[in-house]
Amino acid sequence: MILVLVIIILIVAVSIILEQKYKQLETEVLKELGFPNWNIISYFDEYVTVKSRQTLEKYDDIKFFKENREKLVRAENIIKRKNNVATTLKRFLENNEYKSRLQYNRLTKQIDVVLKNAGAYRINVNYISSAGNNLGRKEIAINQYGIDRFKKDPSLLMSKGEYNKYLKEQQKEALNQKHHEYYENVNNIIDYANENRDSLIIKGSQEQLDSLIAQLFDRTVNSIKKIKTIDSEEWNIIGDFMAHLKSEIEKIVGMNQKILEYYESPSFFKIKETCEVLMSTQREFNEYITEKAQSISKLFGTRVVRNETINNDEYNYIRPYKKTITPFTAEVSATVFSSAENNPLEYVVKYFYPNKKLYPEQIQKLHRLVEELETLRDAKQIIENYKVEYQQYLGDVPDYIMENDESGFYSRLGFANVDESVLTVEYKFAYTSGGGMAQRSFTVPMTEENIVELIKVLESKLTAKAFAKEQRALMTKKLREYIKKRDNFTCCNCGNSTYKEPNLLLEIDHIIPVAKGGYTEEDNLQTLCWKCNRAKSDKILS
Repeated sequence: MILVLVIIILIVAVSIILEQKYKQLETEVLKELGFPNWNIISYFDEYVTVKSRQTLEKYDDIKFFKENREKLVRAENIIKRKNNVATTLKRFLENNEYKSRLQYNRLTKQIDVVLKNAGAYRINVNYISSAGNNLGRKEIAINQYGIDRFKKDPSLLMSKGEYNKYLKEQQKEALNQKHHEYYENVNNIIDYANENRDSLIIKGSQEQLDSLIAQLFDRTVNSIKKIKTIDSEEWNIIGDFMAHLKSEIEKIVGMNQKILEYYESPSFFKIKETCEVLMSTQREFNEYITEKAQSISKLFGTRVVRNETINNDEYNYIRPYKKTITPFTAEVSATVFSSAENNPLEYVVKYFYPNKKLYPEQIQKLHRLVEELETLRDAKQIIENYKVEYQQYLGDVPDYIMENDESGFYSRLGFANVDESVLTVEYKFAYTSGGGMAQRSFTVPMTEENIVELIKVLESKLTAKAFAKEQRALMTKKLREYIKKRDNFTCCNCGNSTYKEPNLLLEIDHIIPVAKGGYTEEDNLQTLCWKCNRAKSDKILS
């Protein structure tokens, strides 16, 4: 009997010691894990009671969240918390310093219980009769995948009416997204054009770019806005058009970059170095002609230069495209545009010669303009002759340079550039509708005939006294040739002639300058070479 009592006492003592050891181990582990106790998460997270077996059988996560939509966020937070706990415990089990400790196996069993609790967000559904008897139970377990399913497809939790409304909103959102996607493609093309426009050096490249961007606005911006369905065939048509336009713009930019690279190459520097030696005797002539070409626009009326933005986008989805319009361009209303077409010179005066007090000075400039244009035409032919003489020194210039940028090539070698845009100055009237869809323009080229008519219009608006003072004969091409022939194509000052120097530029000079009261009459005109004429300026040679 005493032996049995001793054994019992020993068993109780060992149990107490083991329990103390476990409690000590448990305390240390909980502290390391950062848990207050093992009840940090429960097995069930929600409890639901139903009143029929049929309801119990059909009850699922969809029905639960349909009835408790606000708990979807709570469920996701609980799942995240459970996952964090599970991750912490699994990491602890993989590597810890307690594995050799007494009662460690008992501890792992406790951890297994917590891991089971952490396995899912669980709903306990009970069928309880009206009498209070528990007649059935169902457990619904939901993981993060299940939560994501509801987030990705909210329609799962909607009523039929809500679902139809949701579909309409989704279609509207998809359509808006499609609009923005295409608007962004338009913006990418506009940005690319804006970034590269100023670096285009090939004659006409900027105008080509402007034309392509105008087509982009005309064919895409308003067309995109008008598409009302996500599956419209118009999307592909517009997309193909934008792709084509982008390709054309990239070709323009690419060719300009290719030419610029050539101008930075050793091959071009070698040609330039050779030509600089040969050009020394002609440099002054080229500078003189370049000055004349650059001064032509100063002889006209008001220059109108502005950045143009075409944009009919009420929500400002489209970024502006900025281009500098042609000098001497007047943007007018539709009514003014129509009137200007019928009476162009009157409207040239109205928009480009607004100050009547300046008419006498402007009439003189127009007279001078005729003379300068004829001089530049002669100079252009002389420059072409020089180019022929230089061919033997140019080496192997790539074909794409001469095909795309011949004038730019020669300009970089030091030749004066007198292109047709200088010799055909024009006034332009343009009309653009408020939406940018309708664009019309026409030009009034300043031919000798039109300059004469413009002078007459300006003179007709002068007082009789002012008209009598300003009236003078015009330096016509016929008169210029007559004076040269009369003077035997020889400079009346230095005696140089086209017989001695075939490429000599001869100009017709007013012996008494117009600015000092001289007139365009045979007795007041003489032939001078360009050097003597440049040296004379407004002086009277003795």
